[in-house]
Amino acid sequence: MWGWVVWGAVVLGPGQGAEELWRAGRRAEAIEVWWRELEGRPGDRAALLRVVEAELEVHRYAAVIEHSVGLGPEGARARGTALFRLGRFEAALGELGRTRADEVAMRVDALEALQRFEEADREIAELERLAGGRSASVESMAARSAVRRGDREGAERRFRKALELDPVEPGALYGLGMLLRSGPRREEGVALLKRHREVTPLLDQLDFARRGVDLAPTHAANHAAVGDAERALGRVDAALEAYERASALAQGDALVPVALRHARLLSEDRKNLQQALDVLENAFQRCGNPKLLVRCGDLLAESGRSDEARAKFQRALELRPQDAELRARLDALGGR
Repeated sequence: MWGWVVWGAVVLGPGQGAEELWRAGRRAEAIEVWWRELEGRPGDRAALLRVVEAELEVHRYAAVIEHSVGLGPEGARARGTALFRLGRFEAALGELGRTRADEVAMRVDALEALQRFEEADREIAELERLAGGRSASVESMAARSAVRRGDREGAERRFRKALELDPVEPGALYGLGMLLRSGPRREEGVALLKRHREVTPLLDQLDFARRGVDLAPTHAANHAAVGDAERALGRVDAALEAYERASALAQGDALVPVALRHARLLSEDRKNLQQALDVLENAFQRCGNPKLLVRCGDLLAESGRSDEARAKFQRALELRPQDAELRARLDALGGR
């Protein structure tokens, strides 16, 4: 019945349509096609597991819990992760395994939320073995365990290690702040707690942006939103990578806001004017929007390169001859 599936103008063959849709970033459609295909193969556990894992990736947690029941142990990881994400910690502990670092990390968070701290400390020891070091979140967990044991010196050392690995690791900012607030370094502790309050909404913003990418990975604006959040957190390298992905995906005028933000990062954070100009010029060559030339001109004018700025404004004016603001820019430079 469902041997061939048609989406828009695309005809997709049996057994491969959903995967093609998934790779193309049309994830909701892919999941629907998988379910239609499964109607004719109700006993296909491998196919069901693939759909459940896809639902987990796009954050359909209630659906994961419902659909993974028939998978038994095979669906435990997905089921446990979904339960954890929904805050059903007791139930999640019955599903999450102890052989993968990501699952053990969730077990630790669940046990701490349930105030089962002795069990959490045992899981942290196992997590350190599985994670293999250099994880800010694991260092932060180990520091919390040290606090519970009364090892302030060890806790401080590990909180600081976490912040070396990730300066905005929220557990370390809060934990170290609370640890120092009651001692002679109270001022530093208060500053860390203030920083924790500042980064918490930014981390929420980043999480929301990443979910957008999970749902629609070929949508340039979603990657640009990740770049905005990473830049706000001061993680310039990660922001740059996100803007580059967004630029590669954007088409037409949708490229303009991405290129402007990308160039701003390069000029302001990296202090690299030429790279910023290259991004804007390349984007202009792709979409022809004069706003990109205007921004080039502004950057050149700010750096004292008036002749080059004038040339950019004149090129933009050829495309928008009635633009009064462009003429005002040229007048300010002493040219027309």
